[in-house]
Formats: sequence, C-alpha cells, structure tokens
Amino acid sequence: MDLAVIGINHKTAPVEIREKLSFSANGAIEANRLLKETLFLKESLILSTCNRVEIYAVYDRNKDYVSGIKSFLSRYHNVNLSEYEDRIYVRRDREAVEHLFGVAAGLDSMVVGEMEISGQVKKAYKDARESFATGKALNRLFEKALNTAKKVRTRTLIGRGAVSVSSVAVRLAEKILGRLDDKTALIIGAGAIGEKLLLYLSKNGVKSILVANRTPEKAQGLAAAFAATAVAFEAFLDRLADVDIVIVSTGAPQSVIRKDDMASLMPKRKERPLFIIDLAVPRNVDEETNRMDNVYLYNIDDLEKIVNENIRFRRGELDNCFEIIRASADNFMNWMVNEKMKNEKTA
Repeated sequence: MDLAVIGINHKTAPVEIREKLSFSANGAIEANRLLKETLFLKESLILSTCNRVEIYAVYDRNKDYVSGIKSFLSRYHNVNLSEYEDRIYVRRDREAVEHLFGVAAGLDSMVVGEMEISGQVKKAYKDARESFATGKALNRLFEKALNTAKKVRTRTLIGRGAVSVSSVAVRLAEKILGRLDDKTALIIGAGAIGEKLLLYLSKNGVKSILVANRTPEKAQGLAAAFAATAVAFEAFLDRLADVDIVIVSTGAPQSVIRKDDMASLMPKRKERPLFIIDLAVPRNVDEETNRMDNVYLYNIDDLEKIVNENIRFRRGELDNCFEIIRASADNFMNWMVNEKMKNEKTA
C-alpha cells in the first residue's frame, strides 16, 4: 500500500492552465469513479479548487500510476499533455502526507493561514467517499488532515490577521475605486465565497449590494441575510449599467460575461469605470473585456500581489505549524507501516 499526490497549483501553473484541468463539483464525483476504475487504483480522491487540482492515490507500486493519471487528466479534459506536464508535481508517501496536512491547514494557499480551504478539503473527501473511491488509507489520511488543520488553527497564531480571497477582493476594489460608501456592487454566485463577499462588502460600507445566482432561492436567502437585493440570474447583465463593482464566482464552465455584452453596455455607463473581479476557475469573465476602456478586470492570480502584503506576520508562525504537521505525519506513517505489515502477513 503506497500513497502519492499528483497535481498542479497556483505556484506551478497560472490560472490559464488550472482552469483547463479543474473539475466541477459534479464532475469530480464522476471523475473519482472513472479514475479508480480505469487505472485500477486501490483508492483515489480528487481535490479541485480555484488554486489547485490534485489527485491523491493509493496504488500498487509495480504500476506506472503517474503516467496513467497524467493521461487521464488529458483525456478527461481534452487537453494536450504537453500543455501542462512540466507544471505537475508528484509527492509520495510521507512527503504526500505532509503536503496534504499543509494544504488543509491553509499553509500552501495563496493566502497563508486562510480557513476556506479546510471546507474545500472536507467537501472533496465527502464527494470521493460518496463515489466509493476512497478506502481505509485515504479515509484515515483525510480525517487526520482535517484534525491537524484544526490543531494548527487553535494552537498557533497563523490565522491572526489572516485574510481570505474574498477580503482581498474587497480591498482591491477599495484601492482602485476609493471610498465604497457611494458604490453599488453585484455579486454573481451565491456559494460560500459569495457569502464571504457580502460580509466584507457590508463591513466596508458599500451603499448597495445585488446578488444573482442560477438558483433563485439561494440568492434570495443570501440577500435577506445581508439586507441586499436578489436579482434574477437571467437579468444580471441588465444591471451592469448601474453597478460599480462586479465580483463573479460561479461554477459555470464558461464565461457568463462576454466581451460583446460589455461592448453594448459601456456606452450606457457614460464612461464610468467598472471594476470586475473574477474569482472563478474556470474563469467566468472573458479576458478580452480587460482591453476595453474603463473596464478593470482582475482574476484570482492578480490578487496574489495584495496577498503578499499580508503574509509577513503569519510567516513567523510557520515553524510552529510545521511542528504540528510533522508530529501528525509521524502518527499517520506509523499507522501506514503497521497496515503494510498486517497485509503482508495475510497475503
């Protein structure tokens, strides 16, 4: 029983590559099943977020699982392997364990110490279990990862002063537009990130907030919780003439705002600047809109510059965090060794 992680993240690949290999929530469930069946892996789990696509695998060491997983990604997404092969990292056994524990604790995130990733890891684990792709080893590994992340947050100061991608997006809007108390914002997407965005926009005194989502009930519920206004997803383009800030984070696999939409819209705005942040992977806003006058488009990778301003304090806590991770990895690896010995005796 051997363990590895194969993946790309924001450190090894730009959003243009990551979005081509990303999995939707439903896609990950289907892919988990296909991955295990086609490659004959003992166990597998796909973790796909805006900053990473990783496949965790328990495998037979005698098989070339790395080439198989690379080819699987290429076939599944219809992307030529040459486009991303040099961006992929492979970590095995203890190195893979420590990597996952760091990911779950937010230490490998764009925003060091952010807590949103723990929920994403938990969801990926749940989806893989529902696909019957995990087994004894990955179940124990991911439960240990989530437990370790909790220890890191409670026993260190890594989260003090930490920012999330959502808060960075709002800070960037303030930096570009100045005061926000006379601005109107439109949030497209009512998931966990949308909720965080509403919180930060409200805290920063944005005058008016609109929420659009493909599921009207989600938009209405979120709007009601923050004294915002829900708008029909089909009608959000009509509202772009009146807003100052647009933040998009949907699960759509393609653009929901296209250059042609913006070309017909901008004359109605009478040269007023429009600030757009696209937090989605795959991206939801046509990158060509950024070439238009008075349109300021930023994507998830653009936020990294602002994030770096907030890192210095939390960097000082990393030694304490990694000490906890190493102790947890020791515990898990001892369990792995014992499991291998049991399996060898019964083989």
